[in-house]
Amino acid sequence: MLKVVTENLTKLEEEVHGKLSKIVLSNQKIKIIEAAEICGVSPSKVSKLVRKLGFDTFKQYKLYFSGQQINFEKPNKSNEIERLIRFLESFDDQIISDFVTIFERYNKIILFGLGPSFISAEYFAYKLATVSNKNVTVTQSEDFAERLTDESTLLIVFSVTGKFTSFDNLFNKAKENGSSVMLLLEEYVNTSDSMADYIFHLSKYNQDNSLQPFEKTRTIFFIFIEEIIAKLSELDKTRDI
Repeated sequence: MLKVVTENLTKLEEEVHGKLSKIVLSNQKIKIIEAAEICGVSPSKVSKLVRKLGFDTFKQYKLYFSGQQINFEKPNKSNEIERLIRFLESFDDQIISDFVTIFERYNKIILFGLGPSFISAEYFAYKLATVSNKNVTVTQSEDFAERLTDESTLLIVFSVTGKFTSFDNLFNKAKENGSSVMLLLEEYVNTSDSMADYIFHLSKYNQDNSLQPFEKTRTIFFIFIEEIIAKLSELDKTRDI
């Protein structure tokens, strides 16, 4: 899993990240020691920043912010069961807590998806109604989603790869209306140029590249949804005590 969230950075970390992300665009071979010197901080400070942003190594950070693909370990078999086993074996439930923390900040939730991703979003909305009193809307219409967004809204976009269509116009309009945007991706794909405030990559094990987005399974979405519902249910019980 890889999640890229910048909101918890300190002012210094934001400044270093701003410099680093530009440096790696022009010098993809730069070493962490050189990068630290240019930014006026220690290598350990850069290393801590990289991990705080969600990357395992400085190399991953460089690849991501230079617009390249990070090559995670791939399953030995191009088999959906094998992929899911590997996903479950490496599952880190911190991502559930992080999602719920963000979710709890907003009064209005808009779930957006296309094709099978819309069906996943519909299922999520149905389950949320059992554990949350938030105003939850699910749609596959950009115009409708845009009209509903405001300062109290979190727009959550479901997509397997984020490549089927561009969400730039939707994100622009939502942010103009004061809404925050989350991009929920099942697979890993480089999203360094995304305007989303929160980006969650649920799995580093991708499905067969020969499959079209509408042909790919949404199994990991549903696993993620059930874990979110379980976490929200726990919180709901705690509030009643």
